[in-house]
Amino acid sequence: MPPSLNRDQFDVLTRVFFGWILLALIWRWHDGAMLSQLEAPVLGNVYKDLTFWGVELLGLPAYLTSHCWAGILLDSAMTASVLAMILLPRSVLLARLYCATILVYFIVHTTYANHHYRPIIGLLLAGVPFIFRSLDRNNFTFQAVRYYVLFVYSSAGLYKVFRGSWLNLDQMTGIIENTQLELLLAHPDGWHAQLFTWLLQHEPVSWALFLLATLMELVFLIGYFTRRFDPWLFATAMSLHIGFYFTMRFFAFELIVLDLTLLPWERILQRFKTGEPIATRPTPISG
Repeated sequence: MPPSLNRDQFDVLTRVFFGWILLALIWRWHDGAMLSQLEAPVLGNVYKDLTFWGVELLGLPAYLTSHCWAGILLDSAMTASVLAMILLPRSVLLARLYCATILVYFIVHTTYANHHYRPIIGLLLAGVPFIFRSLDRNNFTFQAVRYYVLFVYSSAGLYKVFRGSWLNLDQMTGIIENTQLELLLAHPDGWHAQLFTWLLQHEPVSWALFLLATLMELVFLIGYFTRRFDPWLFATAMSLHIGFYFTMRFFAFELIVLDLTLLPWERILQRFKTGEPIATRPTPISG
């Protein structure tokens, strides 16, 4: 059976998760990426997603982005619900409000960004374990999110294996050429551009880094069979995020909140057990 947290421990966990979410939202406010900051875009892409099509048919994306007050209301409600959850971690209604607003935000922002920026899904799923009144459901959903995290990383590694991309020596250099051309032309003297230039000139090293990333992603398959190595998997996830930033200039800050499910919270929050003092060993009496 997976370890379960008591109510007081789950309150602390709620504050940790929504604290991280708050940092991510502040980051998006600073980058001008909130709906009220999109300046009424007109070109969108709903892809082949039925959920996106359903929201588009309702006219919600166009309404939220063309009416400034509506965008401000949704952005404010989303941010305020996160702040309130930090103060009131047992409020199910606030958690549900957050999940509803972040879902709408994800669909609308992705529609007009014309790019499936998937890390935002991390902000959505991070709120799901807290929308239930039952503590058992809270714990169960928290563990379910952990398995989703394992799927995200392990499926990425399996995709590279079955697609055969890990055998292509020019795979990493091809990624750099396709995604970093603008940087190489606009800022060729920057440290990141110089790093990419070096990787392009040393193709075996680039391929080795790609292979290393593939192996690190495949390691997450272990998590399906045991939780013993979860702290190491968390460290592996952080290493991947750092590596992706250096090699692809991509840092999925919003997705890291889901990686927190890999930490042994039942041990970290041991001192928050309701009505039970911290277990201490008796002091031996020396003769």
